[in-house]
Amino acid sequence: MSARTAAFKAVVDALKARGKTTTVVESTAGGLISSSIMAVEGSSAVYQGGSVAYSTQKCKPVLLNDAELHASLLNASAADAASYKASKRDWTAKTAVAYCEAMGTDYAVAEGGAAGPTFRPKGLDSGFSAIAVAARTPDGIKVVRQTLCESPHARRGDNMERFATAAARELLAAATGDGLDRCAGERDNAKAIAAYASRSDASYVVCDGGKALFEADGKLERLSRADAARFGDVATATFLGTLDGAPLFAVDATLETDDARFRDTRVHGPFLSFSENQVALAATALVTWKRRSGFCSICGGPCTLGSAGHARTCQTCKAVSFPKSDPAMICAVSNRANDKILLARSPRHPEGVMTTLAGFVEAGETFEACVAREVLEETGVRIDEGSVRYLKSQPWPFPQSCMVAFRATADCGQELVLDDELLEARWWDRSAVRRACGVPGAVMSPDVAKEAFDKDPSLELLVPPKKVVARELIEAWLSET
Repeated sequence: MSARTAAFKAVVDALKARGKTTTVVESTAGGLISSSIMAVEGSSAVYQGGSVAYSTQKCKPVLLNDAELHASLLNASAADAASYKASKRDWTAKTAVAYCEAMGTDYAVAEGGAAGPTFRPKGLDSGFSAIAVAARTPDGIKVVRQTLCESPHARRGDNMERFATAAARELLAAATGDGLDRCAGERDNAKAIAAYASRSDASYVVCDGGKALFEADGKLERLSRADAARFGDVATATFLGTLDGAPLFAVDATLETDDARFRDTRVHGPFLSFSENQVALAATALVTWKRRSGFCSICGGPCTLGSAGHARTCQTCKAVSFPKSDPAMICAVSNRANDKILLARSPRHPEGVMTTLAGFVEAGETFEACVAREVLEETGVRIDEGSVRYLKSQPWPFPQSCMVAFRATADCGQELVLDDELLEARWWDRSAVRRACGVPGAVMSPDVAKEAFDKDPSLELLVPPKKVVARELIEAWLSET
């Protein structure tokens, strides 16, 4: 997978996870941005089309028939290189905002520059592209990312590839920058935290171990300070940050845990919106750490909370500790022909629910070595040397992990020898896995899984729901040819 292909797949995945859309208007990249998005399976859910403004004199119709945008593009023909680049930055900024507004999308990318091999402005002898990303924000549509991608050469085709990849990375940065603002710089400012807590729009998420309080319709319950006090000590609530500008805190349910609204975050979290899932995972992780870190791991002395719930200080030896995440690998292993994938079921999964292999990284071990070791230990399969490839990561605070996702290949003719961590494992073909991906619902719940098999006895397996990294690994494999 090329850098460009990987970048645009990440863009589509990020937009789909957040339920966001985008449009594109490009010039120097010559349609490569749009075609790269459309080449990703499922991109129709996030991409609403775009324009290629190639001929500056004749492209007014594809610039929304906007005379001002067209005039701005025509003015981008300054005599020297510096002013020419500045004019392109100005044009892309205006165009991104205009397209975001006209197309009704959440984001818009505008790109323009010069690819080579010849250049008009004096002093310009290598390619460049100005890239702007506009987004809908609480303050209206505005440019949220802008960069000037400069090339060391004038090779047209190579530069188009370079500029399209840069555009993907800018859009990805814009799309993944939303959600929970953790406000890390304010945690040690007691006055600022108190001010956040006193605001009328402050809300509290309540957690009990791996469970969180949900509303009846499946959304995360966000309580007022007074209502949250029924469940736990709001005075020691952990400051999570802000969401859409409103302060959020996490409360440990030490007083009330029998409320029927408590649901397993592992099972129901993936069905939250992207932002609420961020909040649920952060709250679960921090509340779990708070419960487990009351005493110093060095001397055993009692610890006090600090940094708005993000640090503890030992009262005896004064050692400071922080929340941690244990690294774990998760890997989709396919056969060398790439038409089968190795999936397995552990005792904690409902019958028929198969997933990718996972395991903890040991001390002094690389992730690549962990992938090879865990796959061999759990299934008896030796992966191909050098085949391990990183894809992405996901917080998994059950109780305190971070899943780092990989792809690898192996000879599927090897005998499967399962350890005691697995109940079953086998190589699955694309048709069976694709059918499993079409089953909706919280299939990690035994009742939901049983209902799915009862409804369609021809199903061979179920796979984890969308928005969890195991499912993303499986869908990434399905999209490959």
